[in-house]
Amino acid sequence: MFPITQTYAQEDFPLRPYYPEVTPISTEKLMAEYDSTVIIDIRSRLEYEVAHINKAVLLPLTLDDFAEKLGEVRPKNSPETLAFYCNGHSCAKSYQAAQLSLSLGFENVFVYDGGIFDWITATPERATLMGETPARANRIIDAEKFLRHQIAYDEFVAAAKEPNTVVIDIRDPFQRNCSPRIEDIRNIPLDPLLDLVTSRIWTEKKLLIFDAVGKQIRWLQYFLNAYDYFDYAFLEGGMQSIANAPEKMKPVIEADQTVITSQPMLLKLTADQRLNNADRKVISYLLANIKFNNYVVIDIHDISRDTGINSSLLINSMKKLTAFGYATHSIMQGMLIAQVDPRLAWKGDSDTPLWNQKVKEFDAAIQQ
Repeated sequence: MFPITQTYAQEDFPLRPYYPEVTPISTEKLMAEYDSTVIIDIRSRLEYEVAHINKAVLLPLTLDDFAEKLGEVRPKNSPETLAFYCNGHSCAKSYQAAQLSLSLGFENVFVYDGGIFDWITATPERATLMGETPARANRIIDAEKFLRHQIAYDEFVAAAKEPNTVVIDIRDPFQRNCSPRIEDIRNIPLDPLLDLVTSRIWTEKKLLIFDAVGKQIRWLQYFLNAYDYFDYAFLEGGMQSIANAPEKMKPVIEADQTVITSQPMLLKLTADQRLNNADRKVISYLLANIKFNNYVVIDIHDISRDTGINSSLLINSMKKLTAFGYATHSIMQGMLIAQVDPRLAWKGDSDTPLWNQKVKEFDAAIQQ
């Protein structure tokens, strides 16, 4: 095991005892072997865009084909050092990625548990922070500044009643089974929200923002600061903070609307020779289960049971449907999260401002 960074004592890395089979690599060692090391950033794209090690390959641990993509980056038996990192001393994702890689047979695997902020402090010329290299350590948002913009539920609700205030729910649609007891909440997932933030359309308003568990907001704060937002606050702990207080929540009730299907698009899908019967069966199943503004969120095992298509073929069909532009998809903890092209089918009225917005969002997602 390589020695840890001399600046820190063992107790500053609280997760090491829980992953004894994973070998840490110190900041000094990684700096010395930087050119010959394959460095993997296993965080989300948002976190990566805020700050990353310059040569790092973005490979989110949440990808369903993480192992396959890792093998494309570096063969299992390569002599090159393979180092995973995430957000620092108490972030478990890098340990989990290293442990998974070892179980898959990868050799020369290490965890850089100093994380991105130790790296920026030690070698800013090899790091990027908000698009700048060298990274400027004085742009790192410290814990005090982060906490200063978090407020408890009661204060959050009171602030929402003030004039010139915009309340934004940045959770993904499948997470919105309930919301705070606040009127006029705008449901804007993080990716489209960043486009609005960077356009500076709300710099003269007070923004109140909440997520699921209070973690995504930390990375959003970098963009708010960079684009001159000064009056904003986050719900401390996100929706999880009021999970045991039903009096503070209201259910999100979906309107009972009919799914409108485009016959020309259905004919196009039926005639598409690139699709087989299993692919068409899967898209038909999705169309029958549309909700959440064209989202379908359902357990993969339930789809397999209902369609008779095993999980491997199901995932392969989803990849084809995404590649050919009929739907987008991701897989999280055994759940399929898919969005169907609104021009193929839509739950509600088509040719409305909302429908047009979703068409644009869908086209942007397909092009990524």
